[in-house]
Amino acid sequence: MVDNDREDVQEVPYEALARARSSTSFPQPTRHTLYDIRWPAELPDLASAAAEAFAQSAQAVSNPTSATRVFDELPSEPGDAAGLMVRSAGVAAAHAFATDIAGWERHDDEELEIMLFSLGAFIEKAGTGGGLFRRLLAQGAFEIAQMTGDEATTSSARSASRAAEAWTTVARSATARDKPARSRVRDAAQSALALPELEAMLTQDLQVKSQVVV
Repeated sequence: MVDNDREDVQEVPYEALARARSSTSFPQPTRHTLYDIRWPAELPDLASAAAEAFAQSAQAVSNPTSATRVFDELPSEPGDAAGLMVRSAGVAAAHAFATDIAGWERHDDEELEIMLFSLGAFIEKAGTGGGLFRRLLAQGAFEIAQMTGDEATTSSARSASRAAEAWTTVARSATARDKPARSRVRDAAQSALALPELEAMLTQDLQVKSQVVV
């Protein structure tokens, strides 16, 4: 098995692999899912393929079909990070997160330490948004812009880069070693206020790019 959580290839017993592939735990049930990838004989036109991909991304974050709910027993009170993670999606999740994190101070110091550490990990390593994946989007868009000469793609890349930096700022605020947990959560909450607008701007740029005739 290869995973970004480990530096080397890991040997996993078949029994453990079967349990993992049938998991119903966070972030979502796997149900032994397999993806059969069939490579085309010829690559499609890059500009057209990129425009379609950007359109799908914009649609996914602006109008998610449904919020994923894995743990029905989780409470959904303000300041409940676990409930937030499985009930919000897309641009709306950035709004929900920026609102929710302001209430995290109601937790005790031990809980806050766990929450802030986890927040940093989800933003920079394990999550499907945040600093890591926004940075991947920016890098990919910049490469596409260089290969196609398309200004709209360059704009999308810049928006993704700004969003990535904003998410990373939240992660760094949450995991700073020189401050107590309550100071860090206040800093992270303040940094998170910028996220909804930046995510909305990124979505708008992706939508504009997808509408460009290529």
